[in-house]
Amino acid sequence: MTQISIVQDCLFPGMDFSAPDDLYVRFDANVSTHLVPRTLTFKIGGRAWFDTFYNSISIAAWKRMTIIDNLAVSLEGQGVFLVRAGVHRFQHPNLWILEQIVQLTPDKIETIELPWSDLHEGILYIYLEALTDGELTKGYFSTHTPVANVVHLGIVITHFNRKSFVVPAIRRIQQHLLERTDCHGKIELIVVDNSCNLIAEETGGATIIPNLNLGGSGGFTRGLLHLIDKKNFTHCLFMDDDASCEIESIRRALILQQFSRDSKLAISGALMREIEPYRLFEKGASYNRGVCRPLNHWRDMRNIDEILHAERYDDKNVYGAWWFFCFNIGQIKSFPFPFFVRGDDTLFSLMNDFKIETLNGISCWGEDFQLKENPSTRYLGLRSSLAIFLMTNKVSRVRICRIMFSWFASSLFSYNYGSAQAINKAIRDVAKGPEFWLENINASTILAELATLNTTEKMVPVCLSDYSLVRKGTQESRVRCFLRIITFNGFLLPSFLIRKVIVLDEKSFRGNFRRIFRYQHVLYFYEAMSLGYVAAYNRKNFFRIFLDFLRIIFHFLWNIRQLSYAYKRAMPKMTSEDFWRKIYANK
Repeated sequence: MTQISIVQDCLFPGMDFSAPDDLYVRFDANVSTHLVPRTLTFKIGGRAWFDTFYNSISIAAWKRMTIIDNLAVSLEGQGVFLVRAGVHRFQHPNLWILEQIVQLTPDKIETIELPWSDLHEGILYIYLEALTDGELTKGYFSTHTPVANVVHLGIVITHFNRKSFVVPAIRRIQQHLLERTDCHGKIELIVVDNSCNLIAEETGGATIIPNLNLGGSGGFTRGLLHLIDKKNFTHCLFMDDDASCEIESIRRALILQQFSRDSKLAISGALMREIEPYRLFEKGASYNRGVCRPLNHWRDMRNIDEILHAERYDDKNVYGAWWFFCFNIGQIKSFPFPFFVRGDDTLFSLMNDFKIETLNGISCWGEDFQLKENPSTRYLGLRSSLAIFLMTNKVSRVRICRIMFSWFASSLFSYNYGSAQAINKAIRDVAKGPEFWLENINASTILAELATLNTTEKMVPVCLSDYSLVRKGTQESRVRCFLRIITFNGFLLPSFLIRKVIVLDEKSFRGNFRRIFRYQHVLYFYEAMSLGYVAAYNRKNFFRIFLDFLRIIFHFLWNIRQLSYAYKRAMPKMTSEDFWRKIYANK
């Protein structure tokens, strides 16, 4: 029977990304890497372990998701090697399950059958020890289990004015995926160009769809409609326009869908930090009564224990973010809500009966969210969160009040008055009802209004030596904590108790209230890129915006029952295929 590779091509580090070697392979001093082509060279006695994020097999996950009932490892290169297969299990010692000596010769693949049926949990990996000088040019796990599902995958990327990212991404996908013989007729790339500025010379190998700028919601929906209209696509993969992932992640998503046990399977890719390429921001996500929470946050994927933790099935994935989300088109019951951006992926998952899974080795890299946080993102994030809560939950005034106050206070007490005003605007706009979204589907007027607020928190190049800074810790006594709380973090203190200096704080989603207490200025600083801005204590702005907030939430809570009813009534229509076809037919 034909042997089908299921995990390959990511065995070795490469030049496309800054990921460390030990996301791919661990090796001793007698092994060296070559980035182009991606190979490993061994001196006699050299040892390499592939118990890594990209090159191990998550046993329980693959067995849960797929029908694969046999597994082998295939190697290509030259030299004589001792090959072992091992299993790491959570809070258990390492287990060796196979040992064999193989002689590799160029252009010949050596395949070793593995005891797959005897394995149930942990991560399966390969260990190599060179008995002669040698080289490993290729290695992969394979199966001769027949494919269960015919899959034709459409990759949909929404682009807006990021040509320097999307053009190299198109070329990378074309070269390393679309041109592969084993992917012919199985994968196509569609780029929805919301900025209408891509030209044919830049986009060879991709289908380009010029589109109205209706944000990510409209762009991804336009690509999805294209796949449906073509009638030959079975699955869709939503991806960010930089496609900042190992191309093997896309191929693995295809393989998982081909061998899937359940047509409802949806693959949600993990997100790792660009600045720390081994650090998870999110691998899976939960949603609970209006609050989204990343799962496996901040785990280090160089560490075996952390890799095992990240594959545990303790938390159910409730939604998949659209930086990498692969699903069966036939399982769609509801289309995206016209949020423009933010929240569309959350509601899309909640409204469709997907079985969302994550998997080690399927991931992408992205900028830190705290770096991008500004009044616009605060506005867009809260308004979608409130709308989703109104549409999908039994509304509690206490719960929704806590959500709004949490967002608002995190900005106001951080001296980020532009963000606090943006949050007030988000609540006002959501309170206008479902009609608001129809009237502002392209968000151009709103984004123009927010642009002024963004200038107050604009990140600019900063040299710390230009400032006389106080570097303050976060420990405090109970007396200081009590004083800080009863004085609204210093806004009820007399002016002479406010220190007229600048304190340094990390740029994040909010200031550290302990650190900035009683300081007149805060320099919010993102050290990795030497960017920041100075925020100033302003009692007048604080109380003016706070009183405005109280008036807005009183009106919101007074009308919350009618508002929730209106949203729930409008949601089926505004998330229908017919709704979006009319939107594009009328534009």
